[in-house]
Amino acid sequence: MRQGQEPVRAGQDVSVSGPGARATVPVHDTLMADEPLTDEDISVYRQLLEVSPDADEAAAQLGLTADRFAGSVRRLTARQLLRPDGPHRLEALSPGLAAVALTTSSQTRVRELLRRIDTTHRELGPLGPLYERQVRRGLEGGATELLTDGEAVRHRLAELSAQVRHSVLTAHPTMGSPETLRAARELDQDLLDRGVRYRTVVPHTARRQREALHHMTLLNGLGAEVRSAAVIPGRLIILDDDTAVVPTATGGAAVLRDPTVVTFLTVIFDHIWEHARPVGTGGADNEVFEDVELAVLRHLERGRSDDFIARKLGISTRTMRRYLAGLCEKLQVETRFQLGLAAARLGLLSDARPQDDGG
Repeated sequence: MRQGQEPVRAGQDVSVSGPGARATVPVHDTLMADEPLTDEDISVYRQLLEVSPDADEAAAQLGLTADRFAGSVRRLTARQLLRPDGPHRLEALSPGLAAVALTTSSQTRVRELLRRIDTTHRELGPLGPLYERQVRRGLEGGATELLTDGEAVRHRLAELSAQVRHSVLTAHPTMGSPETLRAARELDQDLLDRGVRYRTVVPHTARRQREALHHMTLLNGLGAEVRSAAVIPGRLIILDDDTAVVPTATGGAAVLRDPTVVTFLTVIFDHIWEHARPVGTGGADNEVFEDVELAVLRHLERGRSDDFIARKLGISTRTMRRYLAGLCEKLQVETRFQLGLAAARLGLLSDARPQDDGG
């Protein structure tokens, strides 16, 4: 590079000539990305560097048309590898200096971006632990609380009941012992005295259990809404639409607070409730026990054992067999197989209410 001469700048036009033609070459930064250097461009650079800076001679020696030679000059000039050096002459410049000139502004931008990244991390970094702590609190609030045994369940239910504000929903596939029912009534009465809306669903068969019927009658008198269904899939307690208590396989219970889970369980309860029959003070009625008989028939149709059916209906195996004997007498048959045929012939199973199917 000669003293006093500046490299070509972006936006400057460079005039070159080739055999029989001249070309004006605009210099643009975008050529760096849009037009990569070709082998032909390298040949032009080598010719001008090693042989002669004369543009016409270089084009002729390389056998390039004016357009092709001008294209190479344009790409080389955009990279500051060439610059005009008099009429029809081009000087080959240092690639190292060209790289420095071309990347200086980019390096400045990179340094500015790194400074901004560092500033952002320093400003926002201290806020991260605050956010994470809050997320952990939310997860802890929605986590499942496991109660390992019956005593722990009763104690926790008493604590949760004391915090209830507006509603309790319960579904019980079986009724507890007289002692359990009496203890439950104390909690229920406290809830009802505080104006909490209390809805509960119990099995139809509870209507023929003296202590259970007494319990339901007392609840009705205290202001609770009590209904019964032929089959209740599982025990469920929902408090204030935000906490659910469900049994575990080990004899304990799980306290759930995840909104999605509680909402889903509430939908299940509403389905059971809508298809259950109100319990009044008059005790049992024929329609209720027809529901129980239909449930027995559906289980028999699926080949379930007496013990399985009794467990699903919340009754003893002996009581279930009494229902079975009553059905055989009512339909005037002697065996289970004949009972199934008679039920199908009469359309009893096709008319069975699907919501009472206990799986």
